[in-house]
Amino acid sequence: PFRLRVGAAGGIATPASLAAAFAMGAAYVMTGSVNQACVESGTSAAAREMLANAAQADTAMCPAGDMFEQGVNVQVLKRGTMFPMRAIKLYELYKTYGTMDRLPAAERAALEKNLFRDTLENIWAQTRAFFEKRDPQQIAHAERDPKHLLALVFRWYLGQSPRWAVAGLPDRKIDFQIWCGPAMGAFNEWTKGTFLEKPENRKVVNVAWNLLHGGA
Repeated sequence: PFRLRVGAAGGIATPASLAAAFAMGAAYVMTGSVNQACVESGTSAAAREMLANAAQADTAMCPAGDMFEQGVNVQVLKRGTMFPMRAIKLYELYKTYGTMDRLPAAERAALEKNLFRDTLENIWAQTRAFFEKRDPQQIAHAERDPKHLLALVFRWYLGQSPRWAVAGLPDRKIDFQIWCGPAMGAFNEWTKGTFLEKPENRKVVNVAWNLLHGGA
């Protein structure tokens, strides 16, 4: 018979949090936010630099792209980006007006200029082309229900923003969606003044070994 091993995850980013998890009986621990700041994460140098400058209070809750209509939130980096405020604004407009035709002209103009940088009709055309290959039922639903069409258009911005962060697009830095919790800020405070303070030195093995050594 094998002994069941239970680990701990969530908010683990410093030696103290590791030690606490093991003291409570965890067989292993898993890190989350700190991994995204590592060189191997695959995200852009610009995004990793933003993560390295984050404090514990530099996160915010905002609508999740895949569950936008349900009002489900995701935690993201707030410092250095306007994404959380803009995502919340989109959800407020969706709840208040419901369809593209009901959007006030001023609100629509601001969205097309600042967030989408294109007309909403063109964004819908791109979205439609995407779902024709991925999930045609979404198009049929949108054609029956204008509110769903508006949700799909708004979700374009929520879906593209993580891609801009991964690619490190300079002209979209203000719209980067970077998933992040307060643990990132705690890790930055712990590494301040050490070689791990610099984003380019944050390699996943080095991070793991230093956390484990400090916890021990």
